[in-house]
Amino acid sequence: MNHQESALFFGTLLLWVPLLLGVWVGRWRRKRARADGSAARLWAFVNLPGALFLMVTCSGIMVPRTLAWLSSLRALPFSPTPGMLRGVALFAAFVVGYSIASFIWGGSTQGASTASTDATGPVNKHSSAKVLAIIFATIALGIGGGVVSVGLKKGGFLTTSDVGGFPELAKVQEQLRPLEACSITYQRRDKRGHRQHPNSVFIETCTVGEYISVLIDVPGTWASKGVGFEMSRGSMSDPWVILVEKAEVPFPDLQEALTDFAPRIAAQYPDLLRKRREGAADMERHLDEQQRLKRERQERAKDSYPQ
Repeated sequence: MNHQESALFFGTLLLWVPLLLGVWVGRWRRKRARADGSAARLWAFVNLPGALFLMVTCSGIMVPRTLAWLSSLRALPFSPTPGMLRGVALFAAFVVGYSIASFIWGGSTQGASTASTDATGPVNKHSSAKVLAIIFATIALGIGGGVVSVGLKKGGFLTTSDVGGFPELAKVQEQLRPLEACSITYQRRDKRGHRQHPNSVFIETCTVGEYISVLIDVPGTWASKGVGFEMSRGSMSDPWVILVEKAEVPFPDLQEALTDFAPRIAAQYPDLLRKRREGAADMERHLDEQQRLKRERQERAKDSYPQ
């Protein structure tokens, strides 16, 4: 674990502050609430899995991976930042603590109120609470196990590390920063964990909704060395996140490959992107013309037959 990853890891310890605060606030509120505790447990049951997911994926060593994933979606109207993700993680930690308190003490208020008004004694709700706790724990373990199993696959978010900040790659960052690109991948693994396309680098733009990929040929000798990486960023002004499997790819080989790829990409990408956009525009005009002719044909077909 490098210095950057260590700092991110220890940053997750701060999540205990909002988490414990959420537990305290949730318990304090439930003690003073008069509403039916079943509603509080239902709220916790619905919100806790999502809050747990956000807390994990937006904090610690997961921040670079989540940023890379969000950048690949191209669906957000803004560029997420590490600080933004950490803020989401802190809020999610508070929601987790509050949900736990609501789930555990959600029925205590109603039970105490019933005990004071019913001479036969309070209704025991511990058994139903235990059943709900078991159900929720099972669901949480299933979700957690699924996330971990996906992350532990070759190329998964738990097997890759961000090396984009290494000083040895500063020249690569400088060469690729001016490009109108936010995703560069080489030998990305498929669902079975096999690396694909050893002779090409795939590049995608930063424009939201523009699904254009530019392919640049590279020597296949790097594939025989096991080199593979994914580069992403939120905008052209951001540094590149370079995700690589440290256990599979020696850093000298990765550095040499990137040093070889960077000038090729910088020289060929702008012209290839222009041609791909021109081709996409021609195709769009062709499809629009086909749609126009279809509408005209349908209009002519209306009332064209004798009665």
